[in-house]
Order: sequence, then structure tokens, then C-alpha cells
Amino acid sequence: MEQKQKIRTKYLNLRNNFSNEYINNISKTISNKLFSLSEYKESKNIFIYLSLEKELNTKYIIEKAIKDNKNIYCPVLTNKKREMIFKKYNKNNLIKNKFNILEPINEVEKISDNKTIIIVPAIVYNKNKYRIGYGGGYYDTFLKNNIYLSSIGICFDNFIIDFTEDNYDKNVDIILTEKNIY
Repeated sequence: MEQKQKIRTKYLNLRNNFSNEYINNISKTISNKLFSLSEYKESKNIFIYLSLEKELNTKYIIEKAIKDNKNIYCPVLTNKKREMIFKKYNKNNLIKNKFNILEPINEVEKISDNKTIIIVPAIVYNKNKYRIGYGGGYYDTFLKNNIYLSSIGICFDNFIIDFTEDNYDKNVDIILTEKNIY
């Protein structure tokens, strides 16, 4: 745990020094890589987080997915430990949660098909496609309980580093960076 916290702190500090222009340029490059994937083209539903400042900007993915007639769902934290659900996105129907992150307030819809991809945030990834996030365990829990999803991590290329994953971590299927697809 201590190793993860040191990595988390180091890379958050690095990321906080990036200019918004730099982040947006990389975000656009990664978004375009996503749009070329068969997983994206074949999907009907996209589970995606609403990015905070200094995170890779997900607005490009959301805007294009809406134009492509895909259903967009964003995470909502429940009152249970490490549990989140996804609710349909509507930019005019959002509130901030306890972590100051925007969440949709729509009713929960049951998604019955498996043509769903999930865009997974992280601070860093390793080559085994495991992530270090913010430490809440929400995505690891969700991914373990929803194996029908195609999971895609997005990350800065120089944030693919070596670290040892824990037993409760869950890796993603694909990682997209501005330079590579892992």
C-alpha cells in the first residue's frame, strides 16, 4: 500500500504541472485512437467518467459518442463501500458527489446487451494493464463484478510504469496512450 501511495503522489504532482493545452492535445490523440478500435465501433453503450481538471479530458469521447448515437453512462457512487453504478448521462442533469465529482441524477437503467465498453481512469498503469487510481477501489470492484464489459484504460504514455499489483486489483483489456495501444 505504501508503494502505491508514493507512486500516486509522485504522478499526481507530475500531472498537476501539465498545461491544460498539453492535456487536451493528448486527450484528442487518445480519443481518436479509441474511435478506431472495433470495441468502440461495435459498442452501443459507453461507461465513462466525467474528467476533472488535469485528468485526460473525456469530453471529446463523450461528444463523438453522442454524435455516433451511443448511450453514455457515468459513474455514481452508492452508499455501499467501494460500490458504484452507472446512470445515463445528461449534461443538464448533474450534481457533485462527496468527492466533488459530477454525477448524473437520472434513474438507473438496466443495460441488457453486452455491447458496452468502459473507459477506466487511472493515475498510472503497468504493462500488465493494472492501474493505480485514487485509492477508493470503486473501479476494481465494478470490473470484477461486470466481466461482460470491454474495459479500456486511458493514460499518458510516460505514466506506464513498473509496479506490483495487489490481489484485489483488476486489470483492463486495453490501454490507450498518445503513443501506444497496449
